[in-house]
Amino acid sequence: MNLSRVFDKVNWQMREHRAQSTEHKAQTTEHRMLSTNFFPSLVCILCSVLCCLNLSCVTTSHIEDAKQADVHYKIGISYLTEQRLHDASIEFQKALSLNPQDKYSLNALGLISQGFGKYGEAISYFKQALSIDPSYSDAVNNLGVTHMEMGSMDEAIGYFQAAVRNPLYATPEKAFSNMGYALYRKGDYPEAADALKKAVIRNPYSPQALYVLGLVQVKLGEDNQAIESFKRAVTITPEYIDAHWELGNAYIRTGDKEQAMEHFKTVLDRSSDPLKRRDALQLMEELR
Repeated sequence: MNLSRVFDKVNWQMREHRAQSTEHKAQTTEHRMLSTNFFPSLVCILCSVLCCLNLSCVTTSHIEDAKQADVHYKIGISYLTEQRLHDASIEFQKALSLNPQDKYSLNALGLISQGFGKYGEAISYFKQALSIDPSYSDAVNNLGVTHMEMGSMDEAIGYFQAAVRNPLYATPEKAFSNMGYALYRKGDYPEAADALKKAVIRNPYSPQALYVLGLVQVKLGEDNQAIESFKRAVTITPEYIDAHWELGNAYIRTGDKEQAMEHFKTVLDRSSDPLKRRDALQLMEELR
């Protein structure tokens, strides 16, 4: 199995915070978005909670175990940044053996399983994390993503709605983004636009949310608004090839051939997908 691809899949939130983008490798542009896409940044989520591990144990032995669990957790994070998913998984398991109440390691293991397509295993890990802390909205959101990847859109949307209802959820824009994508895939475009706009209000620098908002606006016949959304996405992430592709097509529809050529040339020059490059070249020749 290509570990780079798996790590890419479970780690889109890290790319969101670092304003980087990789090209998406699923069956369609929309599915490529989510498979890299719209799924959450494992490293950024997990690093944000390093200082939150529960060390309030009643004995010195328990405190020491919790500290050692924290060490293994941090090593796991380090391995994740190196795309060493198997080694990371071992470290998270060691952390759990020392501190069975470590919801963060359970969440990390769930995301790794999700990335490998082991959805039943991922769901089990997320639910174990929630049995420790029912208000752990990251795990609720990740359950939604897992169900979305399984094709269960209604169930996924229910989890995203539950996540954003938690007033203590620090990053509700992630659940709003995922909700918007699920609604888009269902064909509920007005509701999808509403959810994605809420995501963008909370985080104006999410290229993924802006990209999917643009896709929704295209479906709603709002090409000018879609162009603005795609432009914002490529401003944040200049290598966002799918957004350049959509910009090219939107400019064709609005009659701006010069701008369309510019974005198709970016696809031709920068895409690693030979089929995408071929299609961009063909469109450029038709526009000449």
